[in-house]
Amino acid sequence: MNLTLRVPLESFVKLFREMGVLEYRYFVKHSIQVANITTEIVDRLKLPFEKDEVYLSSLLHDVGLILKVSIGNYELFVEMFGKIPDMERIVLTLDKNDHHSVISWMVVSQIPLCSDCSKSILYHHTPYQKINEKDSIVTLSNCVKTADVISLKLLKYTGSDKELDAESIDEIISSIQKDQGIIDEVKKAAVYLLKDFTKHHLFLEEEPQFHSEKMLSLEEYNHYAMILSALLDFRSPYTRSHSFAVARVSKLLAEEILGEADAALAFTASLLHDIGKIKTPLSILHKKGRLQASEMIIMKRHVVDTYYMLERAGLRLFSLISAAHHERLDGSGYPTGLKGDQMPFLQKLIQICDVFSALTEKRPYRDPVEIHEALDIIEQEAINGKLDGFIVQKLKEIANNLDLREEISFKHVFEELFKDRVDEVIQMISLMSKMI
Repeated sequence: MNLTLRVPLESFVKLFREMGVLEYRYFVKHSIQVANITTEIVDRLKLPFEKDEVYLSSLLHDVGLILKVSIGNYELFVEMFGKIPDMERIVLTLDKNDHHSVISWMVVSQIPLCSDCSKSILYHHTPYQKINEKDSIVTLSNCVKTADVISLKLLKYTGSDKELDAESIDEIISSIQKDQGIIDEVKKAAVYLLKDFTKHHLFLEEEPQFHSEKMLSLEEYNHYAMILSALLDFRSPYTRSHSFAVARVSKLLAEEILGEADAALAFTASLLHDIGKIKTPLSILHKKGRLQASEMIIMKRHVVDTYYMLERAGLRLFSLISAAHHERLDGSGYPTGLKGDQMPFLQKLIQICDVFSALTEKRPYRDPVEIHEALDIIEQEAINGKLDGFIVQKLKEIANNLDLREEISFKHVFEELFKDRVDEVIQMISLMSKMI
């Protein structure tokens, strides 16, 4: 395996865009609008920041809202997200103390971005007069705040697929001009943008205005992949650690059998293995009984969605590995019925880790299976010719030396996302202490 394997940064933004469905419809739209508008204002003001970093930090300015609300008040998360275009109402209802700004900053500060860019997220609801930071952070934060205000009002006016009319534009301009928490030069740039009809595509269309030639190492890219995995897994209480658990076990197995480089590839491919499930309705994911034939069609489609989402993002290496996690050695799997000699080793490895993780997690139709029982089930699948027996035995050896229940516990999700700030996040999210 080539240790210098590089991943296009642009693929992250493409995948983020594709997650704008179901519960994340308005969240992703808002995020892209804020990133597009912020970058345009920063460019007009000629602020000394790299365009890529401004875009990425502002794109992720609200990611903490998902992490907080989906855990702290899941019922309202399901009730409001994807159904109510008024994101401002959602924030005021579910995060009155603005914890999500802090949580977003904590997540983004783990990404290899300039500290000023990531810190701008912390103050995206704060009037510039109340920011006690150096001027560059104050101004950039104010640009994000202004873009956020514009997008929130746009969603109110256009969220239900209405067109932006002249009266709405006038109201948005007026609100920006009257906002005492916005710096005058930022106001001027924002109003200019709103009056320039050639720029309206930046906020009326839902396409990211992001183009980058930058390539990342797997280690660098994993910070981004973990954010996507968290957004995916936090849609449901039944999957909150699934992608991370598969990734951790895949990494352990690959390190044991193949070495560090292949383990890094297995980790990333596992983080993204279920990304297509973002399009699977919760009504199917949460069904307590047996799925009907038509429901099973939708459920099985997630592997195809995973494949094409990764392909469109320019991640062909991951698409080939990740989308094969329901294939089986005897050809009985899906989507293409591959057989053993048609599958590379990492596909076989992730299949086993996915089954193991799924068995040991609670599902709407059953309780989690104990580790030893899960290993027995997987071993029987290997005996039946469906899973790779050599890899299964290696997993059993690892289980003899490590507490795998501990290795796949939910706390590791937050350790990966927040590093040494986990305790701070726990204090901001109700119910968290009961889950870790």
